[in-house]
Amino acid sequence: MRYRFFLSFLGSSYFGMQRQKGKATVQQKVEETLSSLTGEDIEIKYSGRTDAGVSAAAMPAAFSCARELDCPRMESLLNRRLPKDIAVFGLENCDDSFKPRQDSVGKRYSYTFSLKRKFPLRCHSCAYLGDYDLDLGLLKKALDCFKGTHDFSNFTSKEEDVGGFVRTIYSIEVLQDDGAYRVEIVGDGFMTYQIRLMMGYAIRVGIGRSSLDELKAALERKPRLVTHYKAPAEGLCLEEVYYDENEFLLSHPHP
Repeated sequence: MRYRFFLSFLGSSYFGMQRQKGKATVQQKVEETLSSLTGEDIEIKYSGRTDAGVSAAAMPAAFSCARELDCPRMESLLNRRLPKDIAVFGLENCDDSFKPRQDSVGKRYSYTFSLKRKFPLRCHSCAYLGDYDLDLGLLKKALDCFKGTHDFSNFTSKEEDVGGFVRTIYSIEVLQDDGAYRVEIVGDGFMTYQIRLMMGYAIRVGIGRSSLDELKAALERKPRLVTHYKAPAEGLCLEEVYYDENEFLLSHPHP
């Protein structure tokens, strides 16, 4: 039988989502716990990889199991046995064809950072970037440059991508969050380090270290030259993954 669920985790103690030999990852912890509870060799599928240190509020995942599970009981057992920085919720039966990564049509991420003021109690989810003055208007203009459909080959570390480097950013919103800044980004998909490289360059513009023209040139530059202004991992969080294309496009029209 096929089951789906959501994963919520704080990424600071893990080397990302995907299994890696000799390293603690979220996939490893969840699969080991599921396997011990079911007595089967469980492999989970999930909506996408995350970098070391990146968190998730609701990452869709799925697995197959030979026997029928009592979903509420299994969810409770999982949460008792998993580390305190990983939780599961919404465990239920699903169609055998459900593929968390391939079926997704969009994702929403947040990036939270602070300047001037440090937040020790939020240090694993809010990146402190130093004692700088921020021009919020300039930051917003910089982020606006990424809206729409672009070739993001200069904003990812991937050598090549099966579908190319073109991605669409539907919306970017900057919110002030109790002395910090929270940037919400919605797109049809993101590549390795893409959001962190986007945020790193946009913040440089906002603090006066780079210009808007330099950012625009970096986005359009050919031949490819990957930018190296990468924002820290701890500020990034996967908030939501979308699966219904019609509903997604209605709520996030093309900019």
